[in-house]
Amino acid sequence: MSVEAGAGPTDQPGQVIEACEFRLQAEVNAIAATTDGISDKLRQLHVPQEKQMDIILAVQEALANAVVHGCNNDPAKAVLCRLELYANGSILIVVSDPGPGYSRQPVADPKRGNRLFRDHGRGMYLIHQLMDNVSFARNGSEIRMWKY
Repeated sequence: MSVEAGAGPTDQPGQVIEACEFRLQAEVNAIAATTDGISDKLRQLHVPQEKQMDIILAVQEALANAVVHGCNNDPAKAVLCRLELYANGSILIVVSDPGPGYSRQPVADPKRGNRLFRDHGRGMYLIHQLMDNVSFARNGSEIRMWKY
């Protein structure tokens, strides 16, 4: 997978030194096994624990969005999640689904007004708070999340 200009760190991330891909059926129950696999991989790569926690929560949210919104909970569809570790220590997580894409409107702060008591609408906000750079491709059906 190549990195698009402007999609990653401002300095050159260097070569990909480790990569793995997970494919999950578009079912909410499949998210935990995928995040467990990513968590195991991050531990094997000796990623600091605080960084691991941020990445795992962001990945959970991205996978949930892909399963629920991108695939409409259709188990016949699949979500792909790719993890790449670069020579400079940067980590790229890419989550893609076969859906029509995500409207990239500004993310409303879920801590304000009547949004505070909603039971949804926090995923993209959390992803942007936890990751260092977030971008979209394929009309929004692919999210690229960087942790430096």
